[in-house]
Amino acid sequence: MLEEKIAASIKLLKEGEKLALALNTQDGYYVAFSGGKDSQVMLDLVRLSGVKFRAYYSVTGIDPPENYYFIRRHYPDVELIHPKRKYLRLLEDYGLPTINRRYCCNRIKEGLGAGNVVLTGVRAAESKKRASYASIEIYSRRKEHEGRPRERKLDELLANEHQCIKGKDRVMIRPVLEWTDEEIWQYIKDRHLPVNPCYESVGRVGCMFCPFSSVQQMGMYEKLYPKFREQIIRRLTKYWNKFETHELSSPEEYYEWWKTKRSVEVWKKRHSA
Repeated sequence: MLEEKIAASIKLLKEGEKLALALNTQDGYYVAFSGGKDSQVMLDLVRLSGVKFRAYYSVTGIDPPENYYFIRRHYPDVELIHPKRKYLRLLEDYGLPTINRRYCCNRIKEGLGAGNVVLTGVRAAESKKRASYASIEIYSRRKEHEGRPRERKLDELLANEHQCIKGKDRVMIRPVLEWTDEEIWQYIKDRHLPVNPCYESVGRVGCMFCPFSSVQQMGMYEKLYPKFREQIIRRLTKYWNKFETHELSSPEEYYEWWKTKRSVEVWKKRHSA
């Protein structure tokens, strides 16, 4: 089964290269790399397929230090992208991001690769939302909330290569979309790929203090990186001071409430008892 998945992923990459080169003759594919296990497998498959590409990692400003050093050590050819405003600076203007208001990714990551064929390591097994994704689609920020994306055919896109995307749109190809966790880890073992140390420390690879992190993971981040918590509170204080009235008593309480992912009403009831 794993061999079939590998063959299908490589076939998809080879077939999609023509479109990638049509949109970017110099670089080919735009590989969005995170340092996580899915991203590692995806990049290794890209290399095995022999297609043309350039790989990038977006430095958010709230990345686990271990992840940053892991990428620099094991993937030195991956290029670092530094956004104009990183996570901590955005807190001053927008406050803490939530699952329903995840502005941080829109501001830092999701505009990258515009006008290209972008490869990501997203998998359907990760969440209900990602299970609705197509392996090939045109990604438009204008349409990201319009429901299930339509699966696109490479022949269709190649026939309209210069009209298929506009402005900040991208063609998204997800080579490991249908892979399972077990297949990802087996591939890493079989190919002797390095394992990111973040999996041992917090169980995931991604931004620290992400709204998708569990309460337990938030606690681990605070223990491992106490200075980051202090920086968050400092930036939140600047955001807090922009308003005259507040539902909560202080920036510290605002932060503690945010970690729980509960409504303000539930938070107040639990902490007034």
